[in-house]
Amino acid sequence: MQNEPVKLPFKASYLYIALICILFPLVFAKLFSAGFVSWDDAEYVLDNKDVHDFNLKALFTKFYVGNYHPLSMLSYAVNWKLFGKDPLGYHVENMVWHLLNTILVFVLSKKLFKHELKAFIVAVIFAFHPVQLESMAWIAERKTLQYAFCFLCGLLTYVKFIEEKKRKFMIWTFILFCLSLLYKPSAIVFPLALLCIDLYCDHKFTKKNLLQKIPFFILSILLGIITLYAQAAGKFINETHSYSILDRIGFAGYAVLQYVCRSFVPANLSVIYPYPQDKLVSSAIGYIFIIGFVFACYKLYATKRYGILFGLLFFIANLLLVLQFVPFGEVLTADRYMYLPVLGLCWAAFSLVNIKEKQLKIISLIVIVALGSMSFIRAGVWKDSISLYGDIIKKYPHSSVALNSLGAEYMLRRDYDKAITYFNKAINEDANNHKSFYNRGLLHAQTRKFNEALRDFNKAIELKQYPKAYVARANVYYMMKDFPKAISDAETVLRTDENNVKANFVLANCYDDLNQLDKALGYYNKALSAKVNDPSFYLRRAIVFGKLKNYDAALNDLNESTSINPNYGEAYFWKGVVKVNQNQSPCNDLKKALDLGYSAAQQPLLKYCR
Repeated sequence: MQNEPVKLPFKASYLYIALICILFPLVFAKLFSAGFVSWDDAEYVLDNKDVHDFNLKALFTKFYVGNYHPLSMLSYAVNWKLFGKDPLGYHVENMVWHLLNTILVFVLSKKLFKHELKAFIVAVIFAFHPVQLESMAWIAERKTLQYAFCFLCGLLTYVKFIEEKKRKFMIWTFILFCLSLLYKPSAIVFPLALLCIDLYCDHKFTKKNLLQKIPFFILSILLGIITLYAQAAGKFINETHSYSILDRIGFAGYAVLQYVCRSFVPANLSVIYPYPQDKLVSSAIGYIFIIGFVFACYKLYATKRYGILFGLLFFIANLLLVLQFVPFGEVLTADRYMYLPVLGLCWAAFSLVNIKEKQLKIISLIVIVALGSMSFIRAGVWKDSISLYGDIIKKYPHSSVALNSLGAEYMLRRDYDKAITYFNKAINEDANNHKSFYNRGLLHAQTRKFNEALRDFNKAIELKQYPKAYVARANVYYMMKDFPKAISDAETVLRTDENNVKANFVLANCYDDLNQLDKALGYYNKALSAKVNDPSFYLRRAIVFGKLKNYDAALNDLNESTSINPNYGEAYFWKGVVKVNQNQSPCNDLKKALDLGYSAAQQPLLKYCR
């Protein structure tokens, strides 16, 4: 990074940016027809009542999928108002964020390199490297794009502060850091990135530089504590991967090595990379890599190769949080974790070599064609959940997580034969995966094989005290009219989670069938206080209101039910029944119910609407 500036015309930078903008829709064309996927997209967008209602208080005070990122949630709420369930708008916005980040990378790299063509190549690698695709193509990962935008802006204002020593740039750096944290807690490593900039610019860490970062570190620690609490509350701390600290250090080194390899040879990329099978060998490789990495950094510092050292330290600083020292999720590594770290490797690589302008132009062309082609092909994987999980299984056929997820997707599509096949395969690969037993139990429940469903739910509960399995088993007991067992299971869940929507709903159904209507109504109210988006909840409470002869309340709930699902035939039928009791004409509602295939409406339609 110590090269003399190459003086190009002022407009050269704009030409490079224009070229990137032209290439973007070509490389990522397949994402314009991509859909949502069943990993987290539903929790963040499709089934999120807070997002649908634009509930600002909830968006800024609640945890979602084990994280606190209110500004990202706010962007989904805006998208929902604009696009609803159409995925195109969401993908276009993700693409715009990635494009903006690419432009920032170009500007930042130009400041560091003092060389437009090198900065352009770094920006192209950042934009089109296939490991970056996961962060952009996955709607639920938008938070990575957004926090990176503020992160990169903050680095630029900090460089400006170093250049001009004006306090306002440090204030802007802190503000951008705060915004980055509100997009994603991963930004807590920002102070370390600033120290890397200090090393590059000043060639040392001074006491003054460290004191400047104290407010940044305080805020990082605070958000780190909140994030750990959110992960624990959402049960995202993965106890199945609770290795000893020595094992975790070895795995961390192994993970970093994997990230380096994938950056330079992006082959066999996958959304899931399982933990290595041979723990001892992988851990040993990890320790060897760590020792080599630390020694290399020492030698670079001793020989004053600050450009390379800066890149390597930036790379490792931005990976620290995802090296599984605190085990979360199901994987050791993930492409999305490389979104910013890949920059560090690019900067280190370009600092390592001195390349002539003509050679740089050839490299830029090769990079565009090679990485652009790979990303264009890989973008097709994100067409839908089936494509995504199928791709994982091609790479890792023994991944129980992917097999289970593919089974769940086929179950959602009511292709029960394929679903049961994949659930069985998932269980054969990992007999301790409680989620596979839980999902297979759901399939048996949907196909009314209640004994098989109970067996699987019992196994899931045996493997882990899994609240969802208790609720599902309670629902099966309810369908079998074994009300005492159903009530017992639902109450077990409510003892630790009194606001569990489905447990309250099962209890309400039980007490409704037992004709204990006041109790039933209380549990329906508790379930619906969470503002669920399930029309059957409103229908069941409406029936209880009808039994209590509160017809106005019943009709309000039924209207809410058909508002959520305009094709809900049973709700129109009960609307007709309520209107009969109110001495109003039920004919339109009964006819609508019959047209929608609810045959029970035929007899009252003939009786009241001749």
